[in-house]
Amino acid sequence: MPIVVGSPSDKPSENGRSDTAVIRASTPNVTASALSSAQIPAPAPIPQVAVSPKAAETADELFARLCRLCAEGRIAIDLDNKRLMTHIDSPVSFEAWGNQWVYPLLLLTAVAWWWLGWKAGAAAGAASVLIYLTVGKAFLHRRIERRVREQVLEDVVRWRKLWNFGGVSLRSTEAGASEGICASPRDNWMEFVRGLTKSA
Repeated sequence: MPIVVGSPSDKPSENGRSDTAVIRASTPNVTASALSSAQIPAPAPIPQVAVSPKAAETADELFARLCRLCAEGRIAIDLDNKRLMTHIDSPVSFEAWGNQWVYPLLLLTAVAWWWLGWKAGAAAGAASVLIYLTVGKAFLHRRIERRVREQVLEDVVRWRKLWNFGGVSLRSTEAGASEGICASPRDNWMEFVRGLTKSA
């Protein structure tokens, strides 16, 4: 008896039964879930990374440590007054501060010129310039330093803005300290503070 792979003929044989054995292809008994799980690889295990205490320190913690060191006198803050006063984007200086000195001195010069003549006006002008470059500048320097200590050292966001702008440096006042001067914006103030307190 011949064997045929496929489906049997629709036409029956003369004696009513087929003389050909048929082997039918059957669908493999594999479910969709089993197939999908076999094709999708298992996720790789997540490596466990140990975080060092240095990396775990935040900017807020180091800023609080910086303020404490400044209050104890272990760190001194040096300011570049020329940059902080003359740059238009300075975060600690305002043009109005200089105008508080310039406008009254100009008015004094104009009054002296009008009432006392050009000689008195020229003398008043020279005196005004001298007063501004000595007393006025010293007053502005103190005002900027006070603003840095009262406002910038109270907020880490302002401190980071000032550090990125430049014009400020940190100096260790301890004798024999390995850390010397940390100048903005090229140096990292957090590493400087961390280096001064690593033995604390």
